[in-house]
Amino acid sequence: MKNFLLFIALVSFSFASAQITTNAGTFNKPTEGETAFEFNFMPNLDGTTMFTDKANVMMRKFKSDTRVTRYKASLSVADSGVEGSDMTYGIGLGYGIENHFAGAERLSTYWGYGGLLGYFDNGTSVDVDGNEVDLTGLTVGAEVFIGADYYIIPKVYVGMELNYGLGIASSDDVTAWGLAGGVTGMMRVGFRL
Repeated sequence: MKNFLLFIALVSFSFASAQITTNAGTFNKPTEGETAFEFNFMPNLDGTTMFTDKANVMMRKFKSDTRVTRYKASLSVADSGVEGSDMTYGIGLGYGIENHFAGAERLSTYWGYGGLLGYFDNGTSVDVDGNEVDLTGLTVGAEVFIGADYYIIPKVYVGMELNYGLGIASSDDVTAWGLAGGVTGMMRVGFRL
């Protein structure tokens, strides 16, 4: 993992050192009316599976030069292959607002807030006070975040995001909750139309 992060840092530094101008223009931050699509994923460098975490897809709609509405969707499906085990899956939808700062030509920084709604099935059950509880249920969450997009070529960016949020999961008669921070340092690769 450390080697992967070092590789990303070196690639980012090499792109930052080079000025790239094309017939399409130079690096300009997004403006009102533009749409961006983004994929978040974490490549697995061990080679056992393609990704180590679920992949997310996000659409960002620029309502103005500084205000963005974003829509997220995620899907995770897994099967251990062990006879008698159940397939696990999760699906999630999210909505949020981003507020962008002035930044620089290649760097777009922002803060925002959003909500998440999901459904999961872990394919197992647990014993809670003598009762079998299926690990299937709904999740609801809210988060605040800060992030940055760095344009490596015109209209194509990589980025990262730090967030802090509240999550609530309900399964049968059990409700669990958590308040924690996180880093979306996964490969955030996006492009603008």
